[in-house]
Amino acid sequence: MEQITVAGHPEPVPASAVAARMLSERLESVRQSRGADAADNLEQLVGKRIGTLLEGGMPGIDVATMRAIVNYVEIPEEEDTSTALGRAVQGLRDKAAQRGKRIMD
Repeated sequence: MEQITVAGHPEPVPASAVAARMLSERLESVRQSRGADAADNLEQLVGKRIGTLLEGGMPGIDVATMRAIVNYVEIPEEEDTSTALGRAVQGLRDKAAQRGKRIMD
């Protein structure tokens, strides 16, 4: 086990080497695609989640736990209140945007 430090959690955290590398790669990916602020925000959220797990009795962070944290920590907890039609239209807009086209608003 390695000791990693994460913003949002004040103390070093025991984590497997693969889990530490996974976190580092995810933060770098976010930093390159969305910028430093997004990466810092993600690191804060990851640190808070790790703190919660450690307080719950988890001795350290393994690969599966880190994967779950870094892949799903950004999911908003708000309920999706859009209508089915609104989601369908948004889906069409997203697909068109991927193809470089624009659908009128």
